[in-house]
Amino acid sequence: MQDAESKTLWNHITGEAMYGPLVGRALGPVSNLLHMTVEQALEMDRATRVAISERAYVAGGRRFGTASSGPRVGGSGRGAGTASRPGPRPDAVMADRFAATLGTEDTRRPRMDLGLGIWTGTTSRYYPVERIQERGDAFIDRIDGRTVLIYVERESNVPVALFVDAEQAAWEADDVALGDGSTVRSGVLVDRNGETRPVERPQQMFTRWYGFSLTFPGCEVFGG
Repeated sequence: MQDAESKTLWNHITGEAMYGPLVGRALGPVSNLLHMTVEQALEMDRATRVAISERAYVAGGRRFGTASSGPRVGGSGRGAGTASRPGPRPDAVMADRFAATLGTEDTRRPRMDLGLGIWTGTTSRYYPVERIQERGDAFIDRIDGRTVLIYVERESNVPVALFVDAEQAAWEADDVALGDGSTVRSGVLVDRNGETRPVERPQQMFTRWYGFSLTFPGCEVFGG
């Protein structure tokens, strides 16, 4: 990203100035951009305002909206952008002209691999989707001495992370049950008494391997 005033180029993930007169500064703190449904957003805050455009989209096998949606991001093809395959397409291929700009790549994972990237001031770690699935779509890990829940949201089918106090986690029906008696329901943390608790999340992004590894060279890879 480039700001119009100083012409500085900024890293759109970390918020750090990369080129220009403001190098050494950062936009932070950078907030998380989470994938979620309207239902999840309203569960987190009932006062959330919902804006619905007329852009055409498909959900539940039905077509909504009247305005032309234009070309789909990531290419066209069956399943792209539909409820049956949300998020980036796992079979996407990078154009050669774009691949030529990547420089030296980290080949520990396939270039277009999908996963959850987490970073702190001292640690950056990538969780491949397949490794999360192998752990039952919900498990406990530790990062910088803190306990973190890694799980796949059932509504959005996207992996996310949040800090918890429990040492165990598993899916039970539509909730993630934690070892301390609390649950995670539609992105909301609920204690054993049914009270909603504040949620703290590490910096995170659902991303492709090439993007995360180039942004955080030498990052850790969960599960090797």
